[in-house]
Amino acid sequence: MAMASDFYLHYYKEHKDKFGHGFLELEFWTDGKIRYADNSNHKNDVMMRKEAYVHKSVMEQRKRITDDSGITKEGDALWPPP
Repeated sequence: MAMASDFYLHYYKEHKDKFGHGFLELEFWTDGKIRYADNSNHKNDVMMRKEAYVHKSVMEQRKRITDDSGITKEGDALWPPP
C-alpha cells in the first residue's frame, strides 16, 4: 500500500514517576505499518509491543493532521535538550 510520498513519523515520550522510568513509543511507516511500545513499569508490568497495518485512509488522515500541524516545517536545532 504505497503512498504518494515516503513519510516516517516517530513519537517518543519518556517519563519518570513513582514506578520508575518508562516510555511510550509510536511509529508510522509509509506502507501502513504502525508500531507501538509501552514500558510503564507500573506494578512490574512487562513491556508491551504491538505491530499492525492500517488502511490507506488512516495513513492519509495521519498525514493530513501532521501537515496541518506545521511540525514538519520546524528544524531539530531549536528543540530543547532532553
